[in-house]
Amino acid sequence: MNTYSYIEKLFQKYIEESLTQEEFITLMEFIRNPESQNDVKDLFGDYWKSIELEGQEVLDEAANKEFGILFNQITSQIKTESLSITEKKPSFFAKHASLSTFSKIAASIIFMLGIAYLYNHYNSIQKHPDNSNEVTLTLDNGKVEIVSEEDEKSIIDESGTVIGEQSGTKINYTGSQKSKIEKLVYNELTIPNGKRFYLVLSDGTKVTLNAGTSLKYPVKFLKGQSRKVFLKGEAYFDVAVDKSHPFIVNANDINVEVLGTEFNLSYYPEDANINTVLIEGSVKLYTHSKKNDEETLLTPGHLASWDKSTKEITIKKVDTQMYTAWKDGSLVFNKTPYPNILKKLERHFDVVIENEYSLLDEQIYTTSFDKDETIENVLNVFRQDIYFNYRKTKKLIKITN
Repeated sequence: MNTYSYIEKLFQKYIEESLTQEEFITLMEFIRNPESQNDVKDLFGDYWKSIELEGQEVLDEAANKEFGILFNQITSQIKTESLSITEKKPSFFAKHASLSTFSKIAASIIFMLGIAYLYNHYNSIQKHPDNSNEVTLTLDNGKVEIVSEEDEKSIIDESGTVIGEQSGTKINYTGSQKSKIEKLVYNELTIPNGKRFYLVLSDGTKVTLNAGTSLKYPVKFLKGQSRKVFLKGEAYFDVAVDKSHPFIVNANDINVEVLGTEFNLSYYPEDANINTVLIEGSVKLYTHSKKNDEETLLTPGHLASWDKSTKEITIKKVDTQMYTAWKDGSLVFNKTPYPNILKKLERHFDVVIENEYSLLDEQIYTTSFDKDETIENVLNVFRQDIYFNYRKTKKLIKITN
């Protein structure tokens, strides 16, 4: 058994509170050893990523400074206690008292290293800001409600008015058109990784929301005003025809305007492009600072890709199925760089993937997977091209060569 595997077993025994005193000392000496620091980071990183952190808050600057001071105190105390406990033979009572003291110190180290890990991996945490696997609905007054996928209930605003009806994984707002709402009142539906949800807006427009997506929309579209919604993530729109009220989807700096059509719009913050694929009908795209001659028209079977860095739009003919297969739970990749594939796998399977095998970052793949595939099956398919090892701990997958 190699050293790291042995230390992993000791660490697990510590969590289970089954360490002997000798094993405890071995674990602490490993933690203190400067040559072990990379392994220590891996050890604590895997553990802290695998557990559920409820009510987690990102540390502020002051807390980070205090961590440095406290950690130095802890490691200094470890050294003192370690010398003391190994230089003399304690009685049975003293032996267990020392182990108890040691346990408190170790618990502090584990907690503080974990907090440091979370702070230094803030960007990773941002991908899953509330570490939640729940669909949420944010009402106009800011109240956030958990949406259970088994519920059958009414959506009620703060005045007690029924504005929508939920049935399982669908919320329908068409009934709100009969309400007396005379101002724009917004709801926002947020879908976590690993799930999809369905929405029917007040005008009858049908929206399928992909994993890792949020859509902000009026609970009732008003007469004389455009039908505008705000998307972050990916959604498929089947827009109800209303020539008097254009339907507009805002995604970052891009607006997609239609009267009645079907299209797929993808805008994830980490992606380099905002992609619109038109299935039928017609749409026009423009930025916030649009001029009539800067509008881009899109026809069915074409992709409009807006580069977020250059602010330029390119259009090409595509197989639309490649961009809409996600609605049925399938995964389709067409000349897709491996890092982009990993991002989609994270959203689709609700996992976090760390790739430490740089050769994979250079690969481009064309392949597809049906809706019943597991993450393990998908990874094994890619391993047939370039073999790699991976370790899965709950929701964390670490890829190595």
